[in-house]
Order: sequence, then structure tokens, then C-alpha cells
Amino acid sequence: MINLAKVAVTLSLIGLLSGCSIFSKPPADEAMANLPERQQELAALTTFTISASIYVKTPAQGVSGSLEWQQQGDFYQASMQNMFGLNVFEIHTNEQGATVQVDGQTHQAPSAAILLDYLSGWSLPIEEMPLWLKGMAGNSAQAMSYDALGRLSSFTLTDNQGREWQVSYTEFFNNRLALPKRIVLESTDTRIKVAIREWK
Repeated sequence: MINLAKVAVTLSLIGLLSGCSIFSKPPADEAMANLPERQQELAALTTFTISASIYVKTPAQGVSGSLEWQQQGDFYQASMQNMFGLNVFEIHTNEQGATVQVDGQTHQAPSAAILLDYLSGWSLPIEEMPLWLKGMAGNSAQAMSYDALGRLSSFTLTDNQGREWQVSYTEFFNNRLALPKRIVLESTDTRIKVAIREWK
């Protein structure tokens, strides 16, 4: 004989558990700081690490892979690997300038941008990168646009070699600083997409 009391209790427990799973809400996204605080905190953010996917398209080639960027004050270390896990470049900067490793060879110059252009065959506004990675515009920025929340959504920059780039932010993380998640850069002959997976 079926014990109806036990069945009723069991069904009640199942209902409660399923109700919890249905109606429980996921943790809310962190609210973005107000705009003045956000700008101050972004400017003060001088030590960080990002992991990202990157795609570079030039008239001659297309390169995709992963990008690691470590910013420490005024200097940075960066490395890019292609989809096969092979190093495309490694860059280290310090007071003396920049060291770039490409194809197993090490080169030094006052500017990482000059070396990267010469060795890789494609350009990247790398000297300005610590700013635009954070969603900030430098002194050379023009035509700045903002979204409905007051975040910088696009601007034009001129890099240290005189090239003009259109920088656009297509997605942000849902955190206090609303850090950029997806960035697109375009010059006359190069298109770069950066999809940031993680900020530390």
C-alpha cells in the first residue's frame, strides 16, 4: 500500500526545491561607478593584466591569436601567439626603450611601434595602448563620442608615427569601471579586433 503522507511530503519538498531553482535570481552585475569617479579610477589604473583574443587584417595578410598584456606603471610587457600557439611577437619596455622578439630574434629600439611595424609588416598603435585598452583617449584624440551611460564609445587617435586610427568600443564588462570587453581599431589599411577575456 502506498503511504500517501510520505508521497505528499516528498512532492512538497520537490516543489520547494524546483521553486527555488526557478525563482532564485543570479547575482546582480556590479553597478558602474558614477562618471567622475570612474574617470579618476581609470586614470589611476596603472597596473593591470589582460588576456584577449586579437585579429589583425591588412591588405597582405590576416593574423589571429591570443594577446597577453601586462602594464606596470609607465612600462609594459606584451606577447601575441597565433592560433597554433606559436609566438608572433614579444615586447618588453623599460627606461632604455623597447625590446621586441620576432621569429626567434631579438631587436631593440627607442620605440616598440617602429620595431613592430618593421618586423611584423603591420601596424598597431601600441604606444597609446595603455590608454585605449582602458577606454580612455589620449591628448591626440578627436571626434570623441559617448554612449547613453556616458562611456567613451569611439574616438580618433593619431599614433606616434602620424597614422590616424578610429577606435570603437562595442561591448563593456558589467563591473564598477565598465572596462572595455570588445574594441575595434581601423586605419586606412588595417583593421584590428580585440576581445578581452579577462582583466586582472
